[in-house]
Amino acid sequence: MSITLSDLTYRLAKALNIVSEGTATSGSQTTIGDNVERIAEADDYWIGGTAWILYDAGGAGAAPQGEYAYISDSVQSTGVITLRSPGFTVAVAAGDKYALGRKRYPLQLLIQKINEAFGVVEKTDTTTIAIVDGQLEYSLPADVYDLKEVWLQTDLDANNWQRVYDYDVQKSATGTANKLVFRSQFLAGYSVKVVYSTYHQTLRAYTDKLDDSIHADKIVWNAAVGCLLWRKSRVGDSDTSVNDLLNFYQNLAAKKESEAQQLISKRSSKTIHPVFRNR
Repeated sequence: MSITLSDLTYRLAKALNIVSEGTATSGSQTTIGDNVERIAEADDYWIGGTAWILYDAGGAGAAPQGEYAYISDSVQSTGVITLRSPGFTVAVAAGDKYALGRKRYPLQLLIQKINEAFGVVEKTDTTTIAIVDGQLEYSLPADVYDLKEVWLQTDLDANNWQRVYDYDVQKSATGTANKLVFRSQFLAGYSVKVVYSTYHQTLRAYTDKLDDSIHADKIVWNAAVGCLLWRKSRVGDSDTSVNDLLNFYQNLAAKKESEAQQLISKRSSKTIHPVFRNR
């Protein structure tokens, strides 16, 4: 299952110990009512925080499950959390599971630190380039950061690929895709597969997805470090909980990074044997 920006912000808020969960007893697109859990809290307790819908009572994963919204008001006497317009895409229903995050780490900060935690990812493209008669230069995908491998489809009727080494990458003007330049002419119609590194896309909407090659914990732990450093820069050592959490997530992030490097090393040590098929 793909991990969305909404999932990441919720997991990050939980890691930062600012989340309280509950079950809605009523609601609308701009309110969450809970006359069980929320009536023990002071007025305005959640203002400036974040609300997530974790589970749709219908059980079908329908909206507003997976959405988040900013909190503009909270009332103790009624247990109603009010959301900044437009709120959710559909009304919250009784039985929906929700979570609330305190304003100590606001939603925009969570999103910012999640995006800062991304590095490069590996992508494979088999559609951008197709061999044309009399042509040696082809535009690479626009998002190529570092070209790793080039493969040629050696049989139009089968998924057979041959590794190609006889090529150069020609730098183009800024804003224009670089060129893949072959030194030999190949048969027209063959597809070219390029494997490359690129920067992870910036996640902006709650539905935007984390690349499947990245473990969500790595992003959450690194983003937690970023949030905690931000908090420490604002309050110094007056918030004693920051240092313990900061050390904890720095250690977890370092361990995950070490595991990732070991995995990359093991993969790169394998010899690739392309499959050939005579025509």
